[in-house]
Amino acid sequence: MKRIAQHIIFWICYILFCINMEYIWVKTVFPNMDTLVLLKGMFLSAGTTTLPEILFAYYLIYVAYEKLANKKGSQILNFIQLAIMLVICVTLVRLSGFYILNNLAYEKKLSEKVLWDWAVMWRSLIYFGFSSGLALSLRLFRKQVTAARREKALVEEKLNIELKQLRNQLNPHFLFNTLNNIYSLTRKKSDLAPDAVLKLSDLLDFMLYKAEADTISLENEIQFLEDYISLEKIRYSDRLALNFKKDTHQPTPEIAPLILLPLVENAFKHGASESGSEVSINIEITQREMDFNFTIENTFDPIEYPNPGGNIGLKNVMRRLELIYKEHNIKINSKSNLFRVTLYINLDSYGKA
Repeated sequence: MKRIAQHIIFWICYILFCINMEYIWVKTVFPNMDTLVLLKGMFLSAGTTTLPEILFAYYLIYVAYEKLANKKGSQILNFIQLAIMLVICVTLVRLSGFYILNNLAYEKKLSEKVLWDWAVMWRSLIYFGFSSGLALSLRLFRKQVTAARREKALVEEKLNIELKQLRNQLNPHFLFNTLNNIYSLTRKKSDLAPDAVLKLSDLLDFMLYKAEADTISLENEIQFLEDYISLEKIRYSDRLALNFKKDTHQPTPEIAPLILLPLVENAFKHGASESGSEVSINIEITQREMDFNFTIENTFDPIEYPNPGGNIGLKNVMRRLELIYKEHNIKINSKSNLFRVTLYINLDSYGKA
């Protein structure tokens, strides 16, 4: 119904345009013509001449153009059929103008003496070209907009699938690392193992249910990191020197869930898991309005991990940032035995790529 209404509105506007042109021309020739006679002639003229134009326009749009654009059948034959249709429609305009308008419009003051007046026929061709060309242009524009919307929807669907794959990739990665930590505690028959399992249960509850949303509050994301860090502390005990600073303003904005976890995981993996000596991890979070900054640095063994920034977790974060946030910046620096990641996100740029 919407498309039918659009077509009706288009042709009403075109007929009104033709009526206006007819009025300007007749009023110039007969400035003192009676108003009722003038109105009758204008509407009669516009109606009889526009109907063949509408017929040709729809033939061009839905038959001729489709054949020519899609190369259906012989192109020469298609052009011949289009030319024949144009001749038929122009002939209809000329016959209706000569036999109907001459007798019914403007009190026969504009009667024509010659049926096949080439000047009048050329004028008809101009009107045909204008109306059908405008109609075809609008249809092509509409098809282009529809195609652009479809392409955008397909791109968004593809990005959503990729985001889900990245998130699914993250969960087993996190679970693998954490279970290794708990396994280490059980091997040592540590009394901390049951508490670690309980904390892992809480973290998995968050990841399986709360983290399924597109965004969560920054406060919840930070709380999740703190719970994860407390689980890691159980394993590393006194040999881990960890400093966690946070400076956020209420109310905290929304952020993509689990966007920070791989960065913290990476610090523990390369900074603590393989080292028997004391290690240091420093984390700093600041938030002002929609500006979010996250910095994490850790010591590491450059012989054991010559390239601590090339793991799957960091690549996961960088790809998710590309897909989710238009305004973001991540810097990775490795110097001597210190590895540092600095992240900035404009949280208001979510989904505006």
